[in-house]
Amino acid sequence: PDDMAEPEIVKYEQQRGVHHFSDEERQAFVEHINFVLAGNPDVADRLPISNEGTHLFDACQDGLLLCHLINSAVAGTIDERALNKRKNGRALDVFQSTENNNVAINSAISIGCTVVNCGSQDIIDGTPHIILGLIWQIIRIGLLAGISLTEHPELYRLLLPGEDISDLLKLPPEQILLRWVNYHLKRAGSQKQIRNFSKDIADSEAYTILLNQLAPDRCSTDALRERDLEKRAEAVLNNADRMVDD
Repeated sequence: PDDMAEPEIVKYEQQRGVHHFSDEERQAFVEHINFVLAGNPDVADRLPISNEGTHLFDACQDGLLLCHLINSAVAGTIDERALNKRKNGRALDVFQSTENNNVAINSAISIGCTVVNCGSQDIIDGTPHIILGLIWQIIRIGLLAGISLTEHPELYRLLLPGEDISDLLKLPPEQILLRWVNYHLKRAGSQKQIRNFSKDIADSEAYTILLNQLAPDRCSTDALRERDLEKRAEAVLNNADRMVDD
């Protein structure tokens, strides 16, 4: 749509070609990492990461931050005693960094990340699109890891006609989350249904309705009257903040 604001795109060049990434995406990752790894002594020397420049990519170069991020997503994936760590503030050498990065890459694969054309040297070089792609997958897996019937038995409400609990247990976490969102949209009387967490949520309509269903006393649906999609998205974020602050 014409009224949807375009995200700021950062362009950079390397020997293998020209690549682009969203600055907003980088900032979101930085905020998440600063939150989940706050207080971690192994990476305290680089936290909080700044949103400016190449700070995020520099912080990932020795593999230590990525390894801890993986463990924050799926606890116990990496035995942190086996990692090379800085001593007396001294940076890791290239061999120690390579070992950490190999652990990070192999561990990312083990928890379900798709790692293509990503090697230890790409991380040491601070290659933006490689690092951002890996971080996004790790964060996504971590966010979805807590979605299960064991943690949330009320999910039985998401069963479709003719299904039993065993059918729901076979679904990947993302599909369960999609059902959960659509369940609340239907309860709200909305015709909106989503099939993914990318294009189908870009206009913020589903999020506006969902937050209103979860906290009607704090989150209104006034944003749906806003035609400017950037302003509508800001209203959704404001509603989300009200839920966190309460």
